[in-house]
Amino acid sequence: MGYPSPLKVISRKLTNDIVIASCAFSRFDKLNFGGRMALINHLGQIIVWSALPYGPEVEKSLELLTGTTGKYNITHLIIPDKEHTMAAKSFKDVYPELKVIAMEGVEVPGLTIDYRVTSKLGNKTIDLKILKEELGITDKVFLDLFEFVYLPHHGNKELVMFDTKSKILFEADLLFNLGVKEPLEQYSPSTGFSEGYNPHSGWSFLTRYMQPYSKVGNILTNKITTPQSKPGLEAIQKWDFSKIVMCHGNIIEKDAKKAFANVFKV
Repeated sequence: MGYPSPLKVISRKLTNDIVIASCAFSRFDKLNFGGRMALINHLGQIIVWSALPYGPEVEKSLELLTGTTGKYNITHLIIPDKEHTMAAKSFKDVYPELKVIAMEGVEVPGLTIDYRVTSKLGNKTIDLKILKEELGITDKVFLDLFEFVYLPHHGNKELVMFDTKSKILFEADLLFNLGVKEPLEQYSPSTGFSEGYNPHSGWSFLTRYMQPYSKVGNILTNKITTPQSKPGLEAIQKWDFSKIVMCHGNIIEKDAKKAFANVFKV
């Protein structure tokens, strides 16, 4: 299970200050889901969302973001749910001063969680006031940009992030976009696969249904999310997001709110 070796990553800019890095990733070495990280540059500091394993490929993404090489000013790392922890320590090993944000239940050997979101803050907008008063976050670079909704009843305890500057929604396992209507950048020649490669073959046949307009996929997605998450989903839908960056599949760059509403009926 996990990332291919050697790891190959395709990186591109979403805005002048945001780079996404995408690669192959599988569960049980059979189900092709793909993986993605986002790097956000603000006030000369870099925030990592959903880390990929640190190494030369990640450094290429950092170079694309900053236009520089060498040691980078990475100050924060966000773990978006309890399943996306595999690569977090690889960043901490290189940048020991960075602060880690995660949710209750996340325990990674050798990794300190600096700010932990608990169910007390679940299913509502975690805005600047709550970030400061409840979580004790005072870092301007962080407070300038982000709001969150924590879904403690989701199967993977999802922490959804909204970048208020770029109007981009970031989520890990809440919603996939692995459909067959367009090639998946996570399984492209840039990540080491042949032109026209079909990531839905074999055991991975079912992954084709994990996309916002599949009735089968939406039944599975809502089952994992559970009815108790409804207030949180409604809070997410109230954000004015224009794109959805997810860990698994292609990002949604058009009609993002429509896609989200179609899945969760909010």
